[in-house]
Amino acid sequence: MLLRQSGHRARIYSRHPRGHVDAVQGDLRTGAGIDRALAGMDAVVHAATGARQSLTSRATDIKGTKRLLDRARTAGIEHFVYVSIVGMEGVAYPYYATKLKAEALVKAGHVPWSILRATQFHELMEVFLSLFSRVPGITMIPFDWQFQPVHSREVAQRAVEVVLQKPKGVLPDFGGPEVREFKSLAESWLRARRQDRRLINLKVPFAFSRQFAAGNLLTPDHKEGKITFEQYLEEMYPQS
Repeated sequence: MLLRQSGHRARIYSRHPRGHVDAVQGDLRTGAGIDRALAGMDAVVHAATGARQSLTSRATDIKGTKRLLDRARTAGIEHFVYVSIVGMEGVAYPYYATKLKAEALVKAGHVPWSILRATQFHELMEVFLSLFSRVPGITMIPFDWQFQPVHSREVAQRAVEVVLQKPKGVLPDFGGPEVREFKSLAESWLRARRQDRRLINLKVPFAFSRQFAAGNLLTPDHKEGKITFEQYLEEMYPQS
């Protein structure tokens, strides 16, 4: 939508295009529809991920990325933009290892490229908090995890700016406006949803948990986003 609003042709490639104009239904895991999606295009923004797949099967992030790069090269794509995650090297989490492998494919894929790394989306904070709130009346979270949540709309705007420029390799990080402990995010989330839950500090005895708490996913020198988590919550849960 942002590309179209700026006067450019944009085609959506998705398993579920949902009636978008100039959309191609397909699947990176099988390669269905890729050639039709690339036909006549100059650039690609690759934001697809298999985060919800099993940790041992990354058909989208690795095999799908390689397949897309190979087809993009054949199609003469001039700029391949890959949307990734800040700080992954410093966190021992399987999904991040998969994303790093995908980044390596982009760098070696023989298609001019840019990699845009962002911090965690506001929506992901809600996913995490919902998972930790499955017990009635209780939200159990690691209080000291640190995040720098950013609005997905702002990252999308940055991706549009990037794809309209020349390929620049690894770009500066794109972080949210605030560094926050998970406890404070949870408190804001519960208030916005008007949920009376007891917050309990959960100890997670794994390396990635200590690395989250140490701030390895942060980029405090790059507070590019402007929309805070509370402002996002106001959009999602307006108070009457």
